[in-house]
Amino acid sequence: MDLHRISEILRMLQPRQEKVIRLYFGLGCQRSHSAVEIAEAFQVSSQVIAGILGAAERRLVRLGLTPLQMRAAARREAALHSPSHARSLPESKPKSWSGHRAHR
Repeated sequence: MDLHRISEILRMLQPRQEKVIRLYFGLGCQRSHSAVEIAEAFQVSSQVIAGILGAAERRLVRLGLTPLQMRAAARREAALHSPSHARSLPESKPKSWSGHRAHR
């Protein structure tokens, strides 16, 4: 399932459910967040977040979107936003404090 379709399905949730699901799975943000982290951000208990997650996941499954698909989508999204070119750059050689190349 593509990211656009997943976003369409997530928008069918209540706004608070959508935000919690996106944070929990790391969709649209840099990383996934724990229920405790989300609870702190929303200033509620982690049990409240667990309830929101459970209700949202049940609704999403009825709409055809499983947690496994959301995790896969989060990985694809992260891969799209990762600077792949940075991994292919050669490492620079170490320099001494005086600005000259270090001797080997």
